[in-house]
This record gives sequence, C-alpha cells and structure tokens, in this order.
Amino acid sequence: MQRILTLPVVRLAVALGLAGLGLTAAPAPASASTVPVSGSGSSWASVAIDQWAQDLRPNGIVVNYNADGSAAGRQSWIQDQYDFAGSDPPFRDGTDVLGGTGREVVPFTYSYVPDTAGGTAFMYHIDVAGHLITNLRLSGGTIMKIFTGQITNWDDPTITKDYGAQLPNLPIIPVIRSDGSGATFFLTRWMAHMFPSDWNAFCQHVHPGIQGNCPQTEFYPQFGNAKAENGSNNVATYITSSFGNGAIGYDEYAYALNSHFPVVKVLNPGGYFVLPSASNVAVALTKAVIDENPKDPNFLQQNLDNVYTYTDPRSYPLSSYSYLIVPRSPKPPLEFATPAGKGLTLTSYINFMLCDGQKQMPQLGYSPLPENLVVGGLQQANQIPGHGTVIGPGSLNQCGNPTMQNGKNVLLANAPYPSPCDKLGAPLNCVVVNGKATAAGGGTSPTTGPSTGPSASANPTTGVGTTGTGIGGPGGTATGGQVTGQVVNLAADQTSKTIFGVLTALGVIAAVALPPAIAGWLRRRRGQAHG
Repeated sequence: MQRILTLPVVRLAVALGLAGLGLTAAPAPASASTVPVSGSGSSWASVAIDQWAQDLRPNGIVVNYNADGSAAGRQSWIQDQYDFAGSDPPFRDGTDVLGGTGREVVPFTYSYVPDTAGGTAFMYHIDVAGHLITNLRLSGGTIMKIFTGQITNWDDPTITKDYGAQLPNLPIIPVIRSDGSGATFFLTRWMAHMFPSDWNAFCQHVHPGIQGNCPQTEFYPQFGNAKAENGSNNVATYITSSFGNGAIGYDEYAYALNSHFPVVKVLNPGGYFVLPSASNVAVALTKAVIDENPKDPNFLQQNLDNVYTYTDPRSYPLSSYSYLIVPRSPKPPLEFATPAGKGLTLTSYINFMLCDGQKQMPQLGYSPLPENLVVGGLQQANQIPGHGTVIGPGSLNQCGNPTMQNGKNVLLANAPYPSPCDKLGAPLNCVVVNGKATAAGGGTSPTTGPSTGPSASANPTTGVGTTGTGIGGPGGTATGGQVTGQVVNLAADQTSKTIFGVLTALGVIAAVALPPAIAGWLRRRRGQAHG
C-alpha cells in the first residue's frame, strides 16, 4: 500500500527545516488593530528603512516602503498617496535650474525626522586581466572632472597622479541617476560649493543660457558617455555587471557593501585618502550646522559647508543625513487621528529607528545619528497626529543609540586615524615602518584582487594587505580598527541557507516516510516468495 504524507507531517518537516536555519515563524501581531503604514522616496536610505521594518514586523508593526527616489517620494506624499516620505533634500524652493523644477507646495504641515547618516560613495569597476582593482584613490578635483566629462579615460595622467600608478586604456563610464535623487543632490551640492568654476562651466555646457551661478540639482543632466540609471539599486547593478567594466557611479555605501564591490578612497582636506566608514562619517558630521529652532519649517535640516572643508584626517567630506517626512497636523487618510491608528504605528517605528535601530548602522554601511538629532527627531514624532508614547528627553537612558552611551558618543571617541600609507604622497605599494609610510618595493603595477588588511600597504600584484589585523571593506584597505561595516542580507548567502533548509526538510520527510514504505515493500517481497 502506498503511503501518503499527511499535511501535519509536511508541516513538521518544514518547521524542523526552518529550525535548522535558525529561523522561526513570525509571532502573532502585538495588536490586531495595528494599522500598517506605507512610504516612498529615498533609495539612499532605503537599506536602513527596510531593515528597521523587518525588525519590527514580528511585533505587529508593519511599515511598507517603495524606494523610488527622494523627488518621487515627496511628490507622492504631497498627493496623499503615502503616509510618509523618505527624502535626503528638503522640499524644493524653486532654485533647481538644472532640473527645471519649480517650488514644491505642500498643502499641510509636516516635520523632518532624521533617520540615518552616511557617506556618498563612488563605487567602481575596473578589471585588469580578470582581476578587480580594489584600492583606487582619487582627489575631489579628479572626481569632479570625471562627472563633468573633463576626464574620459582611466589612463588619464590626472588619475595616474592621484592613484600612484597608471590604469589601463579603458573608457570611463560615469553612472548617474535618471530620477530625482538625494544622492545626486548631495554630490552636486558638494561640487557646486567646492569647485564652483568647473561646475558653472559644466552647467553652461549642458544647459546653455543659464545665468549666474548654478546651484545643486536632484536631476543630473545627461552628458558625454554617462549612463543614467533609475534608483540606487540599478546604479549598483550596472556597475557590477559584466558590461560595467570602466564604470564609476555615486551611491550610498550600503550598496557597495552588499555588492562586494570597492569604492574610491577620497582625498579629504586633511590630506588623507579615506573611506565612507561609520566613524569617518561621524567625525565629518560634527561640523554640520543643524537648524535647531523647533519653530522653523526646516528644523533639523543640515548645512554641510563646513563638512566639506573639515581638516580632521578621519573626516569623509561627502557625508550627510537623510530624513523621513511625516505629518504634523491631521491630513488624510483619517486613520492618523484614530486610536491605535497610523499615528501609533509611525511613532512606534520612529522610536525604534532613532534608538535601538541605530545599532545596526555601521554594519549596513551607514553611521548612527548623534544625540541632538535623536532628541529633535523624537520631538517631531510627538507632533504626529494620533501618535503613541514617544521617548522623552528625560528617558534617553532607554534609547539604545550607540552614540549616546553614558552621555558619550563612543563612535567618535573610538574613531581611528588613517594609516600613514593613506596620506597624500605615500607610495601605492606601501608598508608602515616605524610609523612612516615606506615603499614596499617591487614595481609600480596597480594593485588588484581583494583587499583584506587594515592598512594601505598591499602586495603590488595581489592587492592583499600585508600588515595589521583589522577588517577591510570595499574600496581597498581600511585603517586598523576602522568600522567599515559587514555585508548583510546577501542574495547568494540567503540562497545557500534556503537550499540547506529545503534539504533539511526533505531529510525529515524521508526519515518519516521511508521506514514504513520500506517495511511495506519487504512484506510484499515475503508474500511473493511464499507464493
């Protein structure tokens, strides 16, 4: 007789398979009346926004997010299609002449709530004889010239001078955003402030007739050999593709970490080539000027001028904050004003986001928010219609943000200084001897291959660091002890876990089903023999 596995047996097998993965089914929602909320916008911050949503979903807090770009997110929120928006820049004031956009008119009151800090990173793909270059270092002026079409090939002498060796004769493919993007806003704001002559000349070239100085834009103009992609994820996908050799794009550091691809070490005003690590971003943003007037519509917004020029050797110059935009007064849909409605869901999310959720930021490629922005963000959450209990200034000891441990920003306190091999003028093939950068010897060929050491010293042919014990991140080597984040939620890793889980479940099914089946087969064989 054929045995058929019953549904309880299958459920048991699957449950045991999940247990083998260390996974369990999500617990029941904390409250059946909890109302889900939805938002859209910044792809720059979306890795963090999605992670927080995953963390809270087992508790019945459901937050859905569509990473369609800052500009699209703000417009959708104005049109009341979503409950909140994610945006890196504030609402437009009508000065984006490159984008050709007007002032954004919001029909209701709102608040900006900081969500995370990070560095705009320059992920790249340069393949030499099947080996990926991983230790590229560039000055700000060179990056500016690449993204304005003044430098078009990787063997350009300007790049050779920055890098310390000549790269191959390979066309540069600048990868820009085709949508309204906070990453574009941050990049062009930096270029407009640090290289105004070059930026204004570029504006005149792509848009003849523009009068006066050209400001930043959310909509990067098409130029030369540039490839325009919609969203941070598509930028990363293009750069990492087989046809992306020669590409360089701007993106949040989290996308490079998840892609296992390197980012440029950028020369800072202190004279060191640095990565957008959590500690380097935290150091840089100590110079951000924050609007701390709660009555100002731009309360908590940032002025980054002093960040760009900060001379601390650890500072990453393209550092900034991102924001959620949330309602301050009743706006449709009315669920915000009802008990246990959307206001409660959104404030529960923000409580977690600003406190315990910040613990994961270095591993995801971001930097945790400092205390002044956490306190301000909690004040804004307290203005959301139908809000729940919000952590108050007197209860910050309950807030798990790592920048607020015993009143001390531990990320800043422990921020390591760069290696002498990262100093401008240090040789590409470098080792530290008696605290000084020294040429390792053995040629000037570019470094290729994965970078694993904590200093800038590297073998000239393999790119593997030769000194130190820290963990290096994408973009070449990192300073000893530097926080560069861990790669998380990788598709390849999850696939392996899923396969293991399925095999485990199948093993359980076999263990349950095979013994009775074999016994039946043996009984039939004995009957045939007796007959």
